[in-house]
This record gives sequence, C-alpha cells and structure tokens, in this order.
Amino acid sequence: MATEACASVYDDGPTYLKNVTVSSGWTSNWFVEAKGGASAFIGQPVGCGDLFDRIEPTLQLGIGKWFTPAVGGRIAYQGLEFKNAELRKMKYQYVHADFMYNLTSSLSQDENGISRWGIVPFVGVGMIRNSSGEPMESGENVHAQGNHPFAFNYGIAARYHLGGRVHLGGEVSGITTLQNFDCIGKSGHFGDNFLNVSAGLSITIGKNGWKKVIDAAPYIEQNKYLMERIEASKKELVSANNHVKEKNDYSGLNSLKYRMSLNQTEDNLQQSDSTANIAIGVPVYFYFKINTAKLVNKTQLSNLKEIAEIAKEKNVIVKITGAADSATGSVQTNRRLSIERAKYIGRLLIKYGVDKSMIKASSLGGIDDFSPIAANRNTCVILLSP
Repeated sequence: MATEACASVYDDGPTYLKNVTVSSGWTSNWFVEAKGGASAFIGQPVGCGDLFDRIEPTLQLGIGKWFTPAVGGRIAYQGLEFKNAELRKMKYQYVHADFMYNLTSSLSQDENGISRWGIVPFVGVGMIRNSSGEPMESGENVHAQGNHPFAFNYGIAARYHLGGRVHLGGEVSGITTLQNFDCIGKSGHFGDNFLNVSAGLSITIGKNGWKKVIDAAPYIEQNKYLMERIEASKKELVSANNHVKEKNDYSGLNSLKYRMSLNQTEDNLQQSDSTANIAIGVPVYFYFKINTAKLVNKTQLSNLKEIAEIAKEKNVIVKITGAADSATGSVQTNRRLSIERAKYIGRLLIKYGVDKSMIKASSLGGIDDFSPIAANRNTCVILLSP
C-alpha cells in the first residue's frame, strides 16, 4: 500500500485537490474576443418575410475577465445592420455587460487549471440603439429615428482551448428589447428580438491560468514510505558490517557504504577494472517536480548528505547527470531543465563540503529510459574512483 502511494506521486507530476484553485489577481485571466456571424430580427408586429428573409451579417467584440475557472464577466459590443418589419435595412449598435458561468470548468484541466472544453451560459443587460437615418412611417405606429431602448440578452457559448492563450469559440444568443425599436410597434412593451449565431477567437491577456492546490496526502504517504526505507537500510548496513561478506548485494547508498567498509584502496579498485574513473557502488537518483528544479520530496537530501560525507572522506569524484522526461516540454525546455537539476544537486554538494574540482556535471536533456514517465525527471549521482 505504501509503495503504491509513493509511486502515485511520480506518475504525472504533483497531485492536486479536485476542483480547487486559488483565485486569480486583478491582472490575471483577462481576455479579448472577436466574432462574426449572422443575425435575424423578429419584431412585433412580425411584418413581412420570414426568419431567413431577415438574416444579416453581424460583428461582436468583447473584453472580459475570468474571476475563477467557472465565473466570469465581459463588456461587449454587437452591431451592423438588420431588416425591420418592412424588410428595410437599418443600422444598430448594442453595448451590454454579461455574467458568464462555465459549466465544464473542472473537466480536462491542464497543469495551469485551464479546461480544454467550455460550455458557458450567459445573461446580460445593455442599451441598444437604432441609428438608421431613413425616415420610417407605418400606418398608425410612427416613431422617431435614433431611439435607444433598454435591452437584455441571453445565450450559451462553447469554447475550445487551442493552446497557450488562444480559445476558439462560438455562441448562440438572443436579444430582447421594446417593440418600437424598429420604429414600428408599441412603446413600453417588450417584443422586438434578435437571434444571433457567431464564431471567432478569444485571446487571454495578463497572467494565464490558475494556481492549483496541491493534495498533501500522497506526499505524507511518500515521506512515511521513504523514512521506513531509510530505517530498513540502516539495519541492513549494520548486518552487512557484522557479517563481512565478499560480495555486494545491496542497492543505493548501502552498497556504496558496504564496499567502503571493506577498506578497498584506490589501487585495489583500479586493479579490478582497467577503465579510469570506475563506479563505486550503484547510482543514487534524486527526483524532481514537473517543469521545475525542485525535489519532489526534500527527505531525499538525507541521501545527498551521506554521499557528500563519503566523497570527502574517501576523496573520490562525484559524477552528476541531470535529465528531464521527453514526454512533456520542448527539446529546449528539457535541455534547460536537465542542466538546472544537475546544477541544483552540484550546489548542494558544494554546500555540504565537497570540493568543486571533484564534481563532474553533465545533462542528458529529455529521456524516456524509465517508467513511469515521472521517473525520468531526475538527477543521477554516482561516485567514481579518481
């Protein structure tokens, strides 16, 4: 059970509390959007023609902000032309403020807390203006041009995260205002409507994404597991020293300590292998959080301190090799991460007293040598004979 809990931490980076994020600051998660589409006006009275006779192009522009992954607001503009009850073209402009709620904000989130898909109902209010310059007369209902009644709008938007700061979006919406908006109909009664269909792009400005809250439970289990392993390793080391064996059957630091306990000299080591800088013991790995040079768990540093003590006592070379997992990130990013991870371990060894001249550092960039994927986010440390 403990082993499974420990391994789960490494599967795909840190684990997070489900649907829990930290609210963004005032400068974060703003967006601008531009959409184009079609609009049809249906007034009261209905007048001439059907829905398809009244279709005209429309333009929508907006700026807004997501306050949480689910809740947002925007100020938007819509306008161009429409055909009134007599199928005469008139110009209009509608400025409105909307409240938006993303129903799917918790689904398919990436490492920044951004969901791949969004289904977003919205409602809003604003002022709509008929700015047509042509005189309008129709029987008993004759009204002045340029009226700008109150209106409210409603609809549902769908969006898809293309990557980075870009979303592809579309929406179906309606606008309802007073009957005399098209200068035909009764004033003081709602009855004129627009039906709109549009599609376009949304670009995030400012900081993009959300800080997710890390679930501490797997790390607590991992720490418990590692402490149990350290205790077990200490008992094995005592047993090995009490029963001087002629072969090394331990792993990690224990194998290194055992070989050193046999008082092998530099000459003995070189006689056993003609290759210069032969390895003493087996590699010890230090694992890092995804896209960082921060250790998954700092209890790993207990191993590094012991390595430093052995290196100083026996005057041996410490070889450090940084790596990243090739499954995530670009080649350039993985190269940078592997260098940073090797430097991080190197700086700690120097801090623990290892002479800089006795450290050899290198980096591998992105690798896929280990499973699970997270195991490739490591720095390998091994001691070599001088």
